[in-house]
Amino acid sequence: MVAVRLFQVLIPAVLLSGCTFFFDWQDQPDPEPDSRQQKVIFDRIQQITETMKDITGSEVSNVGPNEAQSGPEKWTVCSRGNAGSELRYFTFFLKGETVANWRPAVINDKCETRNFSPF
Repeated sequence: MVAVRLFQVLIPAVLLSGCTFFFDWQDQPDPEPDSRQQKVIFDRIQQITETMKDITGSEVSNVGPNEAQSGPEKWTVCSRGNAGSELRYFTFFLKGETVANWRPAVINDKCETRNFSPF
């Protein structure tokens, strides 16, 4: 009887503790995009910003780390443009040479601290 009870407790404990062992993998490193990849990225960002209503004079930043940690992507590029009398910032999340996602920038992205240049 004690052996059965012990078995009933041990089996679920072993199975549950092993879940992380089987499914825990290390993410492959995502190196900073090289110059060829950056050209592809900047071209894509330019295409996206040209479709934005009321945004003129867009500029792009250098590639930098994902400061906000608001996604799995390790690298970001910021873009800024004039929207009437105010300056708007956008963050583009990179995966290799692909723009994986983008959104209006938040304070944690630290876009204001980056260096910008025209496309």
